[in-house]
Amino acid sequence: MCMGGGGNRATITQPDYNAYNQQFQLQKDAINAQMNNSTALLQQELQSTLRLQNDARSEVAEAKVVKADSQRALQEEATRLSTLMGPPPPEETAQAPKVGSRDRNINTRKGKGSLRIGRSATSSAQGSGLNIT
Repeated sequence: MCMGGGGNRATITQPDYNAYNQQFQLQKDAINAQMNNSTALLQQELQSTLRLQNDARSEVAEAKVVKADSQRALQEEATRLSTLMGPPPPEETAQAPKVGSRDRNINTRKGKGSLRIGRSATSSAQGSGLNIT
């Protein structure tokens, strides 16, 4: 009464995972591409900034060279002119300041005689006192 396997046997079929694997790989590639694009964009921005910085540095270096050249040319011109003109005249030596009558160009007597007051007034001199009439 045992039938012993007379019917169709059950077969197990394995599902096709290739479609899922392909979909996963596409999503993974899309995520990697997005991350790489942002990294590449940042790298590109960094490169352009560095390029601008190097350009600015080279302009500054060129300006310094031009300034040094003009300074050297100015120095050479000054040397040439000083050679043509010769050495400057000597400076005056220091002198004591003139004080008193010499400073005012007044000729007076020197010594003890210069301290005396004359007694006789000249006829052209006028009195300085009070005139009562």
